[in-house]
Amino acid sequence: MNWKNIWKGIAMGMVETVPGVSSSTIAMLVGIYENVIGSISDLTSKYIRRGVLYLIPVGIGIVIGFLLSIQVVEFFLINYTVPTHFLFIGLVIGMLPFIWYSGKRHTDQLKSVPYQVKHYVIMVLFFVLLVFLNNFLGYDESVMTDLVFTDYLFLFFSGWLASTALVLPGISGALILMILGAYYTAIDAITSLNIDVIIAVGAGVVIGVLITGKLVRFLIIHFRQSTYAGIVGLLAGSVIVLYIGLPETIGQMIASVLLLIIGFLFSYLISQRQKV
Repeated sequence: MNWKNIWKGIAMGMVETVPGVSSSTIAMLVGIYENVIGSISDLTSKYIRRGVLYLIPVGIGIVIGFLLSIQVVEFFLINYTVPTHFLFIGLVIGMLPFIWYSGKRHTDQLKSVPYQVKHYVIMVLFFVLLVFLNNFLGYDESVMTDLVFTDYLFLFFSGWLASTALVLPGISGALILMILGAYYTAIDAITSLNIDVIIAVGAGVVIGVLITGKLVRFLIIHFRQSTYAGIVGLLAGSVIVLYIGLPETIGQMIASVLLLIIGFLFSYLISQRQKV
């Protein structure tokens, strides 16, 4: 058992519940990103044993880190909802320069390629699409109850989409769940041990890692700037989604501004330590 990888997995897991910070970015910072991605690919090849042996300690760490952080995140979301959302907004804004830079970097890491008009069009389209969907569907902070088959199907595909965060540096799985309106339901399910919901979301994540992971890697390799342009648009739009209103008191306003700044600085500084 590689104990160092358990500790690195804990670092990845602790940010999985926080919209705005990607566990894959943390994996890059601790130096195991390429190994994790390679091991995930091994799971669908003849090297499955090698992949499993590498991912077991990382996975154990992720679960430990996830469980350690989820109670804290839920407490602040319930008791300090607006200031906590301002923290999330700061984290997302702080990650934007990293994603912008990543899209301009050529795959050989030797030169920077400016964005073209089509890339800016993609950014705008994804931004508008996300804001439109948010206004059309409405942001939902409630926990889903009395679930029927279509609800479980929705949670499954939400987990599937969130799984892209494990292979795509810069975008957070928790943020994807929040954009889709499944975040609060997933958080509540884990803290209350709602097994049905956990299985639905978890199955989506597992299937997504095995299948969508290859697609995401293909898009990054062959359509790098277009892919990152889309992510820039989604992240910018997610700021609108995460904004749920202004604080009601002076104390909350001060706390919200401070958390916004702290979130921005944390996300920005941690992303600047590792360029894609």
